[in-house]
Amino acid sequence: MTALPFPEPQWQTDRTVLRPYTPADEKAFLRLWSDSVVQRTSFVEHLSPTQTEQFLQRTIQAIASGSLFFAVIEEKERREFMGHVSLNFKPPSNRDAAVGIALKAEYRGRGFGTELMLWLITHGFREFGLNRISLTVLEDNTPALKMYKRIGFIDEGRNREANGSHGKPRDIICMGIIREEWDVRQGRKRNFT
Repeated sequence: MTALPFPEPQWQTDRTVLRPYTPADEKAFLRLWSDSVVQRTSFVEHLSPTQTEQFLQRTIQAIASGSLFFAVIEEKERREFMGHVSLNFKPPSNRDAAVGIALKAEYRGRGFGTELMLWLITHGFREFGLNRISLTVLEDNTPALKMYKRIGFIDEGRNREANGSHGKPRDIICMGIIREEWDVRQGRKRNFT
């Protein structure tokens, strides 16, 4: 696999650096995507180590050809791999992108997800000219649901019992935020023209 295209310079939040994926990241991705929490909250089904490797190859190729934004997250001080974030068009003409994020266990519950999501939303609206940012989250992913609501995502509905992996069927909650709502939350005036 080759490095994915990514504009320079690398971007930063207060505690993280966002940089391009390189083939050297493959093992870190395999470990992250083999994590039971990441699989339970991000994937449709449990993946064996072989399936995870095949999934990684397919996903990285899809990202290379279709993502608006994809970055490896590193902890700023130690430059340690933390996870990844992405924005994926659905379709481009709608100026709507789906956001994705996955973090290693030791970085969950410490505010990194909030910090990264705030950066990604701001960047998506300002730099990429998006009108809307969407996401889906499983009904039992309580920490993520609370964080998404706190930063301004609106619950737009649910796909009932749409995820049957890892035990009993679970609802997938659809959420979104519109640029005008984000601007108001950030203290910018509404444009009524």
